[in-house]
Amino acid sequence: MRKIGFLGILAVLGLAAGCSTAPQATPPELTTLMERAAIEELFIDYYAQFRPDSAHDFMSFFTADGRLDVNGMVANGIEEIRAMYAGIQGGGEEKPKAADAVPEGVSEMMLTNMKIDVEGDKAVATFLWHSIKAELVTTEGKIVEYGRERSELVKQDGKWLIKNRVVLTEGGMPEALLQYYPKK
Repeated sequence: MRKIGFLGILAVLGLAAGCSTAPQATPPELTTLMERAAIEELFIDYYAQFRPDSAHDFMSFFTADGRLDVNGMVANGIEEIRAMYAGIQGGGEEKPKAADAVPEGVSEMMLTNMKIDVEGDKAVATFLWHSIKAELVTTEGKIVEYGRERSELVKQDGKWLIKNRVVLTEGGMPEALLQYYPKK
């Protein structure tokens, strides 16, 4: 009796499997949405690198022959990009603080108005960025620098990478960088 019940269950399962439809390809609209989400995540991770507690691994976001243009200061290839970031991050010395001093605020980056156009293994992302900082953790934050960005991306080995990134500050840029700022 058990054998007959077991064979009956197998027969029903076999019939159900035979009646099911074959898996269909992912609709192109869904694929595009997934690629756009992956690119958005790339930029969120990229801008998180500016936090003081970050690994500062900017080069892992670029192709080997990537190009970075920040306010007219241009770096071509990973080594030049690495040198550009090393120069920007080589800030001043930390001042000693009293043990009970109020901690400084941390600068945070906010991305808005993001538009991502995906065409196969290539994409273009444009958005506005804002650097927000409070002098101390007890004071209000304010926008200290802002601008826009346009980046061309390519997908290599299943991963989106920046091929050409152009960043333009539109307010709050340090005066020391004015020498590079594009003339209109």
